[in-house]
Amino acid sequence: MDEVAAFTFGSFRLISAGRTLFEDGKRSRLGSRALDILVALTERADRAFSKEELIARAWPGTLVEVAAVRVLIAALRKALGDGRFGKRCIANLSG
Repeated sequence: MDEVAAFTFGSFRLISAGRTLFEDGKRSRLGSRALDILVALTERADRAFSKEELIARAWPGTLVEVAAVRVLIAALRKALGDGRFGKRCIANLSG
Protein backbone atom coordinates (compact mmCIF):
# COMPACT_ATOMS: atom_id res chain seq x y z
CA MET A 1 0.00 0.00 0.00
CA ASP A 2 1.39 3.42 -0.94
CA GLU A 3 1.61 6.07 1.72
CA VAL A 4 -0.04 9.35 0.88
CA ALA A 5 2.03 12.45 1.62
CA ALA A 6 0.01 14.67 3.90
CA PHE A 7 1.16 17.82 5.64
CA THR A 8 -0.61 19.25 8.64
CA PHE A 9 -0.05 22.81 9.80
CA GLY A 10 -2.37 24.68 12.12
CA SER A 11 -5.95 23.90 11.15
CA PHE A 12 -4.87 22.82 7.65
CA ARG A 13 -4.14 19.44 6.08
CA LEU A 14 -2.65 19.23 2.59
CA ILE A 15 -2.81 15.98 0.62
CA SER A 16 -0.01 16.38 -1.93
CA ALA A 17 -0.90 13.63 -4.38
CA GLY A 18 -4.54 14.67 -4.49
CA ARG A 19 -3.56 18.34 -4.49
CA THR A 20 -6.26 19.01 -1.93
CA LEU A 21 -6.20 21.39 1.03
CA PHE A 22 -8.56 21.02 3.97
CA GLU A 23 -9.20 23.53 6.73
CA ASP A 24 -10.84 22.08 9.82
CA GLY A 25 -11.89 19.09 7.71
CA LYS A 26 -13.53 21.20 5.00
CA ARG A 27 -12.09 21.34 1.50
CA SER A 28 -10.51 24.69 0.67
CA ARG A 29 -11.11 26.32 -2.69
CA LEU A 30 -7.63 27.14 -3.91
CA GLY A 31 -6.84 27.27 -7.60
CA SER A 32 -4.59 24.66 -9.18
CA ARG A 33 -1.57 26.95 -9.53
CA ALA A 34 -1.82 28.11 -5.92
CA LEU A 35 -1.96 24.44 -4.92
CA ASP A 36 1.10 23.69 -7.07
CA ILE A 37 3.04 26.34 -5.18
CA LEU A 38 1.73 25.23 -1.78
CA VAL A 39 2.70 21.62 -2.49
CA ALA A 40 6.20 22.74 -3.50
CA LEU A 41 6.57 24.86 -0.36
CA THR A 42 5.42 22.09 1.96
CA GLU A 43 7.38 19.28 0.31
CA ARG A 44 10.60 21.22 0.80
CA ALA A 45 9.76 23.50 3.71
CA ASP A 46 13.38 23.49 4.85
CA ARG A 47 14.60 25.55 1.90
CA ALA A 48 13.86 28.78 0.07
CA PHE A 49 12.53 28.90 -3.47
CA SER A 50 13.39 31.56 -6.03
CA LYS A 51 10.58 33.21 -7.95
CA GLU A 52 11.85 31.43 -11.05
CA GLU A 53 11.56 28.02 -9.36
CA LEU A 54 7.98 28.76 -8.33
CA ILE A 55 7.14 29.92 -11.85
CA ALA A 56 8.59 26.69 -13.27
CA ARG A 57 6.48 24.68 -10.81
CA ALA A 58 3.16 26.46 -11.38
CA TRP A 59 3.55 27.40 -15.07
CA PRO A 60 5.91 24.81 -16.59
CA GLY A 61 7.22 25.81 -20.00
CA THR A 62 5.34 29.12 -19.97
CA LEU A 63 6.67 32.68 -19.93
CA VAL A 64 5.10 34.38 -16.90
CA GLU A 65 5.63 37.72 -15.20
CA VAL A 66 7.08 37.62 -11.69
CA ALA A 67 4.02 39.57 -10.52
CA ALA A 68 1.94 36.41 -11.06
CA VAL A 69 3.93 34.67 -8.30
CA ARG A 70 3.26 37.58 -5.96
CA VAL A 71 -0.47 37.32 -6.68
CA LEU A 72 -0.50 33.57 -5.95
CA ILE A 73 1.54 33.97 -2.77
CA ALA A 74 -0.88 36.70 -1.63
CA ALA A 75 -3.82 34.37 -2.36
CA LEU A 76 -2.15 31.57 -0.40
CA ARG A 77 -1.47 33.86 2.53
CA LYS A 78 -5.08 34.98 2.58
CA ALA A 79 -6.41 31.41 2.36
CA LEU A 80 -4.06 30.25 5.13
CA GLY A 81 -4.80 33.23 7.35
CA ASP A 82 -1.12 34.09 7.26
CA GLY A 83 -0.34 37.01 9.54
CA ARG A 84 -3.52 36.67 11.60
CA PHE A 85 -2.95 36.24 15.31
CA GLY A 86 0.81 36.40 14.71
CA LYS A 87 1.01 33.11 12.81
CA ARG A 88 3.22 32.88 9.75
CA CYS A 89 2.98 30.10 7.18
CA ILE A 90 4.96 31.63 4.31
CA ALA A 91 8.09 33.71 4.77
CA ASN A 92 9.84 35.93 2.26
CA LEU A 93 13.60 36.29 2.13
CA SER A 94 15.05 39.45 0.66
CA GLY A 95 17.68 39.12 -2.02
